Amino acid sequence: MTHSPGPLLVAWAPFSPTLVEVGALVGGRVVFLNVLFGKKLAAPLRYALLALRTLSLLGRERPRVVLAQNPAIFLPLLLVLAKPFYKFRLVVDHHAVWSMKTLRQPFLSQGIAVLEAFVAKRADANMSPNNNWTRELVARGATDAFTYHDFIPQPTVTKSRSQASQWAPFPLPPHRFLVIAGHGGHPQELLKEEVAAIRGLDSYILVITGKREKLAHRIAKLKPPSNLIYPGYLDDAHYEALKKNADAALSLSTELNTVPHAIHEYLAYGIPTIVLKDPLLRSLFDGSIVEIDDVRPETVRTALKRVTEDSVFLADLRKSMARNYEQRSKMYEDEVSKLRQVVTA
Repeated sequence: MTHSPGPLLVAWAPFSPTLVEVGALVGGRVVFLNVLFGKKLAAPLRYALLALRTLSLLGRERPRVVLAQNPAIFLPLLLVLAKPFYKFRLVVDHHAVWSMKTLRQPFLSQGIAVLEAFVAKRADANMSPNNNWTRELVARGATDAFTYHDFIPQPTVTKSRSQASQWAPFPLPPHRFLVIAGHGGHPQELLKEEVAAIRGLDSYILVITGKREKLAHRIAKLKPPSNLIYPGYLDDAHYEALKKNADAALSLSTELNTVPHAIHEYLAYGIPTIVLKDPLLRSLFDGSIVEIDDVRPETVRTALKRVTEDSVFLADLRKSMARNYEQRSKMYEDEVSKLRQVVTA
């Protein structure tokens, strides 16, 4: 049977921006398989149905190269087992080492770790979003492990402030400075601490964005102050308008080995970004972010005032942001070259 010409990129998820980006770079076909997503009690049935759909997809497409997303580990595990029968090269995109980052039950975590090592050794190549996870993959014996970082190009249009009505269809409280914080809903994102910091800062408003099903109840429990705005999840046009208006950004999290995608977005737009001190973030962003030692309200407030009111500090920070952007841009070009080499080999 004839093989399809381009790579096949597969995830057991509703959507993955990274997979779409990679598919465009390598000329591949992206397929999202999604059944009973998020229903934990239905997980065994979900994985069984997804496995059948994946095998049917392989039979129809007959790809030469498959790039599969992990987690969940069961998709790349299935593909490792199917490789000898369907004759394709397998590249696994490890968004994280699932057994380390997400799973809290020791026995389950140890079992998944065994599967992760099995997959990493038997895949033809393994990619991860940062060097810390790549090192973890190498420690597990991964074949041809490499890093493919997030990267957001700077907007081609010069940043110019727009009317608040372009992103907020309601009146805003009086303010001098607008602070943004994008959230994906992970429990280790420090939402409570961000709200505590903005409470009482009358000249600032904090706009938190993210899906209502993951954030609305958490924000409501915090009894948000009047200078906190939660518009929910913004579409692309409204989110772009919001970033153009932002004076500063918060990205506070204790997630293990995680570089939030939002930081790349903020820096591409030249938004001073405050983060909790972390060696991984420092190694990547190298002076272009503002690091704080703790997330006490007074610490966060001091950092916010510094990036909005200290013109000398802000000028130096912008120089560092420009220098770091050029460094990351060159690094990204090298990583794209490696990715294409691996996927088209």
